[in-house]
Amino acid sequence: MSLSREHDAAWRGFLRSSALLLRALDADLRAAHGMSHRTYDALVQLSEAPEQRLHMKDLADALVHSASGLTRLVDGLERNGYARREVDAGNRRATLVILTPAGLAALEEAWPTHVRGVERHFAEHVSREQARVLADVFRAVNADLDG
Repeated sequence: MSLSREHDAAWRGFLRSSALLLRALDADLRAAHGMSHRTYDALVQLSEAPEQRLHMKDLADALVHSASGLTRLVDGLERNGYARREVDAGNRRATLVILTPAGLAALEEAWPTHVRGVERHFAEHVSREQARVLADVFRAVNADLDG
């Protein structure tokens, strides 16, 4: 079995462009805010969660991180005052990660930089119709892999 030329080109293009995009967005955030893209993504996930808190496992799932990678990330969030850990009163074995006001402020400050980067490095090269197709494709891939 082999991929069609079109599928192979699309796959290789996706791999390279996703790595380059994340590198560029990370560099923009680090230069302007001293924040990695991973930190930014964690702050986004926490800001959108109910009561701006997530169990460690749920944050790891949202970020597609291993438990050890997430522990290091949350250590950094705490060190910067962006989040705090708390034992879940309803399940003493579970730990919650809670966004702090400083974390929300850092996210709000970094958001325009991130949006400008996404516009410059991605949206300028993709029409609205292409964006709809890509969104449909990645929604289907995610549904298959998340399931």
